Amino acid sequence: MSLLSSRARLVLFAVACGPLGVACGSDAPAGLVGGAVADGGDMHCMPNGTLAAQPVGMCLSDNADGGQADDGGADAAPASTIPDYGATLYGSEGYDDDCKYHVSWTSTPIRKDASVTFTVTVEQLDPAGPATGADVSPEVFLTPTHPSLSRPTTTETPAGSGVYKIGPVVFNASGLWTVRFHMYEVCSDSNEDSPHGHAAFYVQVP
Repeated sequence: MSLLSSRARLVLFAVACGPLGVACGSDAPAGLVGGAVADGGDMHCMPNGTLAAQPVGMCLSDNADGGQADDGGADAAPASTIPDYGATLYGSEGYDDDCKYHVSWTSTPIRKDASVTFTVTVEQLDPAGPATGADVSPEVFLTPTHPSLSRPTTTETPAGSGVYKIGPVVFNASGLWTVRFHMYEVCSDSNEDSPHGHAAFYVQVP
């Protein structure tokens, strides 16, 4: 399914379901429900109207940090080690910061203090195929000093599908949150073709 058709449906949901361009969750019960924030679309990997995918190579550990290639998450880090993240995305699908993956998500109904489960699909661009074994982990925060205190787990289901169930995630305040999905955190991010990647999305919580 094309990005355009998916975004068109997202805009229609936003018009039908609530103010501020907030889309309703799938099969959400009646009531105020948060979700993806509609916008014109993600074009950062299409500078000339054509997808410029970054090829993905082997996963290498980073001996410099003891084999831990985690690029930060919500923990504090010296300025020299803060990763170079791309812009946070609108909608519920787009490309990761380095144009290695197409990432899309759905969720159970999003409300303040509810336990939310995300279903995240990660597709590798070059070579094309499902991003299997990515162990997708979420970084969830309202502001840099207000992270979610939940500790969700991730399961690829079915195995080898590139589809990940992540939860429970709890948003403990209303507002415009950021949810950043990290892929292949065990791989060093020092090489351009490393499988390591991340993509962040805005999530409105009523």
